Parts: sequence; C-alpha cells; structure tokens
Amino acid sequence: MGRLCVVSMDHNSSTVETRSAFSERVSAYIDGVGQNGGAEYLKLETCNRIELYLVFGGGSDEREAVSSLASDGAAAMFDYDAARHLLRVLLGLESMARGESHIVSQVKAAYGASKGCGKILHRLFQRAFGVAASLRSGRHPGREPSIPYIAAKHYAENSNSPAPVMVVGLGEVGSETARVLSLMGRRVLVSNRTERPAGAMMPNAETVPWGEWRERARECGAVFLCTSSPVPILSGETQDAMPGVWTMDLGAPHQSAPRNRGVRVTLDEMKTISERMTREYGKFLAALEDEADRASAAISAEISVLTDDTWKHLALARARGIIKERASRHAKRYGRDEEELETFASSVMNAFLRPLVAARAAHSSRAWRILSGEGEEE
Repeated sequence: MGRLCVVSMDHNSSTVETRSAFSERVSAYIDGVGQNGGAEYLKLETCNRIELYLVFGGGSDEREAVSSLASDGAAAMFDYDAARHLLRVLLGLESMARGESHIVSQVKAAYGASKGCGKILHRLFQRAFGVAASLRSGRHPGREPSIPYIAAKHYAENSNSPAPVMVVGLGEVGSETARVLSLMGRRVLVSNRTERPAGAMMPNAETVPWGEWRERARECGAVFLCTSSPVPILSGETQDAMPGVWTMDLGAPHQSAPRNRGVRVTLDEMKTISERMTREYGKFLAALEDEADRASAAISAEISVLTDDTWKHLALARARGIIKERASRHAKRYGRDEEELETFASSVMNAFLRPLVAARAAHSSRAWRILSGEGEEE
C-alpha cells in the first residue's frame, strides 16, 4: 500500500499571492506525476487554501519531492494526520469562517473533476464525505458563519453610510453576499460579466450591465468584488477617485489593485476580522472537534481494511449526538432535567445495542455501518 500524504497551504500561513505561487508549484508537480505514472493525486484549490492529496510509494525521490513542496508556509501531513486534516477541512474546522459548509461542495467538485485518484484516494474521500455528514448532523452547533456574512457584517458595523452596495460577480460567493446584504436591509446592486446565473435569484436586487458597474459604484457605500478574474478588475486610480466607497475584495487572486485613499479590505485582512467575529462561536465547535479526532483514526484504518470497530465507533458517536440533541429539546419542552433524560436515554441505547456490541458475526460490520448513517456499500 502506498503512503498517504497531503501538502497544504491555507490562510493561516500565507497570503493570496503566496498561495497563487504555491498553486503553480503543485500543478507543475502533478504534471511530473502524470508523466511518471504510478502515484495517486488530487489538487484542491479554493480562495483560502491550496492542497495536494497524494499517495506515493515512499521512495527517497518521492519524499524529497514532497519535502520541496512543503516550504514557504506549506505543511506536509501523512497517514492519520492527512486523513484527520481532510475530515477537519470537510467540517469547516480549518476554514477562515470556522464551521462553514461551503467547503464541502468545493471538495466534492475537486474530487469529481480529478483524474488522478486511485483506489486509496477514492476510498479516503468517499469515507470522509460520509463521516463528515454524519458528524455534522450529530455534533455541529448550527448557525454556521460564512465569509460573505462576516464581510457584510464588518462593513455594516464600521460604516454608517445609507448608500446602496454593489456586488460584482454572481458565483456562489457573490450570490450569498448579495442575499446577506439584502437581508440586512441594504439596497443591493449586482453585476455579472455574463447573464445572471439561474441560481442567483435575487428579485430585490437591481441588475447593472457589466460595462456600467464601475460608474454606478460611485453612488454606493461599498463594492464587494466576488469574481474569479485572474487579474484586478478595479484599479487603484478608480478607487482613489471615490474615497468614500469601501472596496471589499473577496477574490483570490485579488480583484482590486492597492489604493491610496479610502478603505480596501481583502481576504488577507478578513482572516483577522473572522477570528474576532467567530471567537465565541468557535467554543461551540469543541464537541465536533473531539469527535473529528476520534473518527479520523477510523477513517485512517478504513483506508487499508474494513473492521467492525470502524463503523461501530461512528454509529455510537452518532447515537450520542442524537441523544444529546433530543434530551435538550425535551427538557426545554417538558421542563425536565436535561442530564437526567440524557442518562436514561443512554442506558436504553446501551441495552438495545448490547447484543450487537458482543457480536462477531459476518453481518456486524454491515450493521454498524448502516447505524452510522453511512448506508450500505455501493
């Protein structure tokens, strides 16, 4: 079996520019792997992270190549640590907006588009998707944050301008930004290079033709840049000519050039803003983090061999999450003691599952997997 590895660079150790350079290095590495053959690989690229998931034979040349990638803010993790990292990424625990779920669709898109996955990476990602979904349902505190929400809230808290706001780019980030701003009671103007995507339905937003958005931005309090342009679409000179208009640059690479006058907030600054705004919320993720650490060992073992204990642990974790959530709900509804209800429910669960815990029959692994919420093997 080859060795599992992930080389990761994210917002905690880099800037938008350094991640862009790292992305090119990863692509060059993948080109080399494709020529040599034999290794499995998957590249994950989002606004805030660039990662290479890799399975290699462990030879000295391969180790040196991985070590050369793991520099300038990038970190290499192997085996259990690599599986743990992927699970934490899927749970939003490594995101700038900790606990968010947008990352799941981004990882699934990268996995679906990858041509370098073999049996080990396929098993890793398929298991991680299922486990992450199970843990979210049982341990996630809800009320998840997002970068669009944090950016909009930061602007609302620090600007008293009653002027409308402009959102440029209507992909996933731009559409959510426009919706959040609208829910905050703002008049929203939107502009997209092509016809507005079907999923970006915002009836209260005014659509501005692409060629006119810079001129219309002058009447706004802020312009939120959410496109995927590889070069800046808003010059420093244009920004300086409207010093009262904030530039909220949520793109990677940067969608705006540096300015001399007025306020410009980029993803690099959003890291500190997000940490401040989500500090209290992060405390509610402690239980999820604990379960993620435990489940990572099961995923790591699952990569090489299926065992009863793999799914048994996940099923019991799921059951504990359900018990805790329902005990809390019924305690509030009927005025009962939450801890007492949780203890009673746990004893019933233990009695119900005791025969299966003791079983060593051929069907037990399948039963535990179904109870974990993962479903049957396809």
